[in-house]
Amino acid sequence: MIKASTPEDELSRLKDLYEYDVLDTEAEKSFDDLTLLASDICETPISLISLVAPDRQWFKSKQGIDVDETARDISFCSHAILENQVFEVQNALTDTRFHDNPLVTNDPNIRFYAGAPLITPRGNAIGTLCVISDKPKKLSSKQINALTVLSKEVIAQLELRLNNKKLVMALEKQKAHNKELEKLKEEADTANNTKSKFLANMTHELRTPLHGILNLAEFAISETTTEEKDSTLKSILKSAHYLSNIVNDILDFSKIEAGKLEIEHIDFNLNDVISDVIKPQLQQASTKGIKLITSVDPKIADNLKGDPLRVSQILNNLCSNAIKFTKTGQVELKVSIKSSTLQTQLLKFEVIDTGLGINETVQEHLFKEFHQADSSTSREYGGTGLGLSICARLSELMQGKLSFTSKIGKGSTFTYEQNFEIALLPSIPKQGSDITNLQGCTVLIAEDNKINQLIIVKMLKAHNANLIIAEDGKECVKYFKEHPVDLIFMDIQMPEMDGIKATQAIRALPAGKTVPIIAMTANTLKQDIEHYLDIGMDGYLTKPFDKAKLNSLLNVYNPKNLNLKNLAVKISDPNVSSDRKLKQICKELKALIPNANRVSLWLFNKDYSALNCLACLDENNDVLSGTVLYTENSPAYFNYILTNQVLDASDARNNEVTKPFSHSYFEPLNIYSLLDYIYILDSKPLGVICCESVGSKVTWSHVDKESLIKVADVTNLFLSKQIKHE
Repeated sequence: MIKASTPEDELSRLKDLYEYDVLDTEAEKSFDDLTLLASDICETPISLISLVAPDRQWFKSKQGIDVDETARDISFCSHAILENQVFEVQNALTDTRFHDNPLVTNDPNIRFYAGAPLITPRGNAIGTLCVISDKPKKLSSKQINALTVLSKEVIAQLELRLNNKKLVMALEKQKAHNKELEKLKEEADTANNTKSKFLANMTHELRTPLHGILNLAEFAISETTTEEKDSTLKSILKSAHYLSNIVNDILDFSKIEAGKLEIEHIDFNLNDVISDVIKPQLQQASTKGIKLITSVDPKIADNLKGDPLRVSQILNNLCSNAIKFTKTGQVELKVSIKSSTLQTQLLKFEVIDTGLGINETVQEHLFKEFHQADSSTSREYGGTGLGLSICARLSELMQGKLSFTSKIGKGSTFTYEQNFEIALLPSIPKQGSDITNLQGCTVLIAEDNKINQLIIVKMLKAHNANLIIAEDGKECVKYFKEHPVDLIFMDIQMPEMDGIKATQAIRALPAGKTVPIIAMTANTLKQDIEHYLDIGMDGYLTKPFDKAKLNSLLNVYNPKNLNLKNLAVKISDPNVSSDRKLKQICKELKALIPNANRVSLWLFNKDYSALNCLACLDENNDVLSGTVLYTENSPAYFNYILTNQVLDASDARNNEVTKPFSHSYFEPLNIYSLLDYIYILDSKPLGVICCESVGSKVTWSHVDKESLIKVADVTNLFLSKQIKHE
């Protein structure tokens, strides 16, 4: 006897069999009718519906035999399920697989066997519809076809039986769902009461620092000594930071609830993030007389991919809470690797404290919005009750997991786990630009808020500009009609006429076609920014204002560099195609760098395995595009440019990095010198600006490189928002 082999899909096959839930069930007429019909058609005394389990074959229906099951090892059906058609043994005594089988040498004395596999809709054979005789036999083709059809009907009956069962379960589930809806209604009523209490607490939390700011400001005005004023200003700043944290919590929560919070996936250095988190927390811990220690596994990759801002936000909240609720002892931030692959690391962040601990009765609500441990918590420690809820939601958005353990009087451990991709490239710091000098230029500022006026005026004074303040959009348009203006900063929300209408009114004027207009806004959602650019604004500055972003804007819209300013205005025009903007950049490069006979703009693909040429302006001012440069063909070049912002190859044909291009690229095009500049967005290489000399070697000047930086600012500010990685 030869035992049948186990099917390759055994696990999947058994899963289908068990899903029918038919093993060891009572006889059913629908199945008995099929076995009787099979026996009549094939003219055999025995017919069975046999289901092959791990160690037995069990008969759902049987004709001409009394047993309910036999061992799988001796079953003919275990051979039949290996086939995708009828398996026939015409004479078992002459078949080496079965001649000494107990089912052949003893009852039922099998001589003939034919089994049609029962194949599920998923393609798995769970058993057979088989016919058996104690005499040798051969089925006709019609009998084989009939047996095949009947086997399909067996599966149809099993499917019908399964679907009926699912229907019954669905009805029961609906009943349970109705009960759950009633429960949810009760919970919603409870949540509304909780939210009302939260709003009352929030009113108190907002008024407390606001009250401090207002009263302290009055004291500062009346105080006479510098020491008194400094002390009061520090208290005002502390209250302002507290108020800012509350507002940020509310804004983040509202963005998450509306599905508007965007998670970034950029390269970052984890040690930098942890350092930025710990530095401000150290003073808080020191003031309370407790230790704050950190331990970071040195095997963690230097650079990861993720959202450093949101990771920092979670760690800040967890560390701040741990310090807040710890009176003695220490707080530890521990970062370790839970698991890793060549491309990823699953990191485990633990914030361990020796603080108060959390009562078991409130632990289940800890990550729910508007909840604090008890009503006295907000009175003693402050806070909105949103912090941990926001952290939990952020962790979900980043496919991470936030959990905790706690014991009253012994402290708590909050654990955050997240899987990060390992970044292939180190972050490249962007080369800084000198502060743009706007001496002699008139900048019109449309802003109704006195504090914002004060801030933007102080920032722009460092650039030596002549500043004009307009209190609203209407006054801004009036001044523009009557006086020459080089640059406009436009607030969005203003009385009388808002920034949108004011921009549209200015753009409708003959002199308003080319004046740069920069939006000043607290709205940071992508659709808001896109709307400002679509209605004719050239760029945007978000509140609170960033000095580096302001300098980049002033750099490209500097009225003293009309070529660059005009280029920036042209490529910020939403009505101009990306192709035309690319050509404008190339033309500006040729104007700025006379020795660059050929200039081109390239874009990296997602995994930095290739550079794609977006546009190239050759020595005859013909526009070319479509060239692709692959990493595998030029590894030395890629390794260099991905870790350095400037490649100066004055003798490109003999430069160690670029000479592999000599025979295939430089010589046919008569190129001798090369100057490449990588333009960067969020510390991540986005593409390459390339300048090439044709016909002779060139030594690139400092002015050439400064010109590249200026054009890179234009590219970063505008093209990076329109050209996506391919």
